[in-house]
Amino acid sequence: MASPSQPDPTHTNDRSKKSAAQARRHQIAVACEQCRRRKVKCNGTRPCTECGLRSVHCVYEAQAGETRTQAVKRKYEDLEQSHDALLELIDLAASRRDAPDILSRVKHGDDIHDILAGLKEGENLYEAQQGGRSMVRRMLLSCLIQSTASVQEIIEMAPFLAEQRLRADLLETREWRSLTNRLVSAPMLSHLMLSVNENGAQTSVNDFAATQSNAWSQVDSRLDIPAFSVPALPWTRLTRNDNVMSHLVSIFLTTNNTYGRYVEEDLFVASMQSGSSITEYCSPFLVHAICAMACQNSEHPAAFVHTDDFISRGEHFHDEALRLWLLEEGRASLTNLQALIILSIESGFRGKDKMTITLLAVALQMNNDLPFPPAMEGKVAADRVRARSHVSWATHYFDVRAEWSGAPFLASRIMFRPNALMRERCVLTRMNSEVNHLLFAKQESMSSRGFEKATSDLKSRLLGWYHMLPDDLTFRSDLPAPVYELHGTYLCAIILLCSHTETLLPSKKASESQDRPSPTTRTASATPEAAPAPESLLYALQAARMCQHYRETYGFKITSPFVFQTAALVCLILLNRLDFSLTYSSALREGNPIPFYDARSAFEESYRCLLGIGTRVMIARGVARMVYQTVKMTGRVMPEAATKVREIVAEATWGASDVHRISSSYPNYSLPESINSAAEATMEALLKQWEAMQV
Repeated sequence: MASPSQPDPTHTNDRSKKSAAQARRHQIAVACEQCRRRKVKCNGTRPCTECGLRSVHCVYEAQAGETRTQAVKRKYEDLEQSHDALLELIDLAASRRDAPDILSRVKHGDDIHDILAGLKEGENLYEAQQGGRSMVRRMLLSCLIQSTASVQEIIEMAPFLAEQRLRADLLETREWRSLTNRLVSAPMLSHLMLSVNENGAQTSVNDFAATQSNAWSQVDSRLDIPAFSVPALPWTRLTRNDNVMSHLVSIFLTTNNTYGRYVEEDLFVASMQSGSSITEYCSPFLVHAICAMACQNSEHPAAFVHTDDFISRGEHFHDEALRLWLLEEGRASLTNLQALIILSIESGFRGKDKMTITLLAVALQMNNDLPFPPAMEGKVAADRVRARSHVSWATHYFDVRAEWSGAPFLASRIMFRPNALMRERCVLTRMNSEVNHLLFAKQESMSSRGFEKATSDLKSRLLGWYHMLPDDLTFRSDLPAPVYELHGTYLCAIILLCSHTETLLPSKKASESQDRPSPTTRTASATPEAAPAPESLLYALQAARMCQHYRETYGFKITSPFVFQTAALVCLILLNRLDFSLTYSSALREGNPIPFYDARSAFEESYRCLLGIGTRVMIARGVARMVYQTVKMTGRVMPEAATKVREIVAEATWGASDVHRISSSYPNYSLPESINSAAEATMEALLKQWEAMQV
């Protein structure tokens, strides 16, 4: 037996074999290139022991911790990326003027990826600058078409805007801010154009702007102070800013409410200022309806849902008003009735006159259900009667003179009688309702002779009313903006009455035009004296004159419903008569000479006005598009100046998605089908059909 102090030879042998086996099992992931070529064992260190003994450069194909397969895959991916980057660089250089400079950088060993990154960064900066300039150009075009500028002034300014060398930060400048919520004229725009042009304009444009900019005058900053100060809370959750709320309420009371008389100014303001949620003359629903309407006449940032998108103004207040109305569950109250009427008019301006019809139907029913307060002594009872009576258009009147202010848009202050305006509006509304009933309600039992007599009597009453207007409501260019609505309503009513009479009584029309040359065979002898026009065209000329005076006096920062309706109706009526030269008719009121002696000039002015309103109001945008598409589809030729203005401001007056924002039954009066209110002849149907045809 072996001594315990001596090692067991069998055990020692086993341990040696185990160590050798472990050494053999220890494999390195990748050998260096030198050891691989010489086929010697590499220990995998960096540098390896073998290369260190031989004093040669040790190079590994794989990175640390990477297998050879992984290294091959990585190298393939790197090669693929380099290949793609090189192709991208070649494609990019092929379309650039600085291609020689790019190749020079490659020649000098600059990294391809670094070159590409630099070029893309510059390209993104360029695109951002171009995008900024594109937005600036659209806003300038909108401002131009909303201004008091004439058709000729717009055409003269267009070359400057076409250069697209405007500062990308224009909308942040003091010069631009000075034009917001202001009446804008051609001289003011010329001054702006000279001050913001980065690299100078063409001589002709500079000369034009220089001749106009002398008339620039600073607008009184006091106009920015709201006429009424009211709190935002507790009436809305959309803003906590009292200045924003005061701004919107002031615009509504000075521009919308003066003619509409939806609310009694003193009662509403006092109730809103009280901050009490149980007040009689104010409610969150009413406040949101008011703000939704006011936003369409505001350029305050808070009015916009999407920055610089005029059509989006007030959508947040509109949606909140509808939500609050649902919570009312149809409850009849004074403020709900007022809010429904305001919201119905406001919805129509958004190109949603189908909603207008629905809301008005509810308002009419509520007006019947809501009792009138009893006549009692005292101011509180009198206030209740006054508010209830005015909202239903049956009021007690007192000839009280008031001062109308155009703030914040302009500094003019004009004295007029709001109660006289309301009284005449009620009389006209009654006759306007008769016109609509006669023309658009089914009159199956009425003979042609009966229809002719009814239209003749109604026209005589309209003319008699118009001739007997008080002197302060008689048409003149310096009328307060709300009074233009009165004249627009009258002109729309009498144009429709005459137009439908001429269409529905063809025998009478034929006898009147027996000796008149056909508009399609117009000759040089067809002078104004030789080609008298139907009465509808003569009144259309008078309406075009009204639009011209409104544009020259107020521009289109303020959008009035019946100024829009007048411009739209004139365009659609004149589309079928563009070749006529017209004469002044003694049948029109004395003292109202017509500046347009041909239908083309009247159409150009009215279409220019329609485009201006269309930058701010969707319904006008849709009608302007419908007029343009009607001209194309019927083979007519639009007057040259109107075509030029449309092309100049095209990107500011119609967008690819606009057709989907319209839900309207507005008729196309230039098409025979619209007389019968055919569904396929409405604006919404026609626009969608034409867009589908890519007309």
